[in-house]
Amino acid sequence: MYPLKYSNKNQKRLRSFMVFCSFMFSFGMFAQSKTSDTMSMTLSQAIDYAMTNNPDLKNAYADIAIADQTVKEVKAIGIPQVRGQINFQDAIQKQVFVFPINGVGTPIRIGNTYTTQAAINVSWLLLDGTYFLGLKAAKEFTGMSKKISSKTEADIKIDVAKTYFLALIANENISLLDASCQTLTKTYNQVKALNKEGFTESLDVDRIRLQLNNLEISKQKLKDQYSIVLGLLKAKIGLEQAINIKLSDNISDLNSRFNVADTSTTVDLNKRSDFQILKQQLVLNKMDVKRYQYGKLPNLAGAFTVQQSNFGEKIDYSNWYGNSFLALQANIPIFGGFANDARIQKARIQQLKTENTIHKVENMIDLEVQQTKLKYLRAMEYVVQQTENLELAKRIVNITNIKYNEGVGSNLELTTSIQDLKTTQTNYLSAVYDLLVAKLDFQVALGQSIKL
Repeated sequence: MYPLKYSNKNQKRLRSFMVFCSFMFSFGMFAQSKTSDTMSMTLSQAIDYAMTNNPDLKNAYADIAIADQTVKEVKAIGIPQVRGQINFQDAIQKQVFVFPINGVGTPIRIGNTYTTQAAINVSWLLLDGTYFLGLKAAKEFTGMSKKISSKTEADIKIDVAKTYFLALIANENISLLDASCQTLTKTYNQVKALNKEGFTESLDVDRIRLQLNNLEISKQKLKDQYSIVLGLLKAKIGLEQAINIKLSDNISDLNSRFNVADTSTTVDLNKRSDFQILKQQLVLNKMDVKRYQYGKLPNLAGAFTVQQSNFGEKIDYSNWYGNSFLALQANIPIFGGFANDARIQKARIQQLKTENTIHKVENMIDLEVQQTKLKYLRAMEYVVQQTENLELAKRIVNITNIKYNEGVGSNLELTTSIQDLKTTQTNYLSAVYDLLVAKLDFQVALGQSIKL
């Protein structure tokens, strides 16, 4: 991993641009809600917000930028490298050489006290198979990063959508409980009034009051759950918890938008992001094998040096002595103790593992399509059944209420019918949620893009 590097000038521009965008975004939000601190948000708006602010997606985009910089780094290996060098040496004690003078070994100190050298070295890689392969592999790695970011985008869309659905279901449940509480409160007041007149027993009043209290408790629990799910939705889209949001879509509209799918469609593996990532990994594995194979081939490098030197018993830079040379170096691998052969075999084994994983994933995708298709079909059936049950439960409550008011029905029948209605409403909403989730999962399994 390599850190992103920007110039100070670019950083200032980036900061200015971000400040401007933040100002315009804030202005737009507050301009439309001067009298309220609550953001109204549809499902599409929530997903769009997540595509800009979700931290995981930001990191995925950052990985693409890192991959781009990695390509530049690999390219730089083949560009001539220029390096300047200055050396200064003070020979505190000169080196001694022994020379035979008149047959006698005589020690003589040779050299200059001060030596200064300034040089410019240019080196470049002329021919290397691993370099060109590495350059191609770096570009393929960028492609891998883009595929991973695409998968991250799809995963976040699905995650946000499911959380949005769950919040809508909780909110709808609260509305239904409110309606049930209002109906039961009206009945409670009527029974209480009849009890004062001596037409009903106190036990009837207590039973309805008990059920009313239970409904209030259930409603409060649902409100708490709704707050928790809203907080979870904020976290998934990258919104601060202090900001209030209101979900402007409703479950019925979403159900009508997402309740149709072509169950005869077959999966397109090349459109599955997870399968694309595996295929890209296989490409990189094959390149890894070639990289070690090319390592057995010779490579050629060149160098050019211009150097100026200054010598003396004292520091005096009036006289310089220049020299320069051009060099070519060919590296020819002959025997490396079979280490490179082991690396090649390891890379081939890794390639084989990726191929095995691809075959496994192909089979698992087929199974996933079958499972999500079955869940989707069953979910549609359950919604139809629960819709019918809901209508029946409402009818039973109305009839039971009329019978009770006319004195031919019992309090127990009334409270039981209201409780059954509450249960049926919960089952209906649960079936709708399961249908929406099943539709999304089925589309994902088929490799279809999610249009929300």
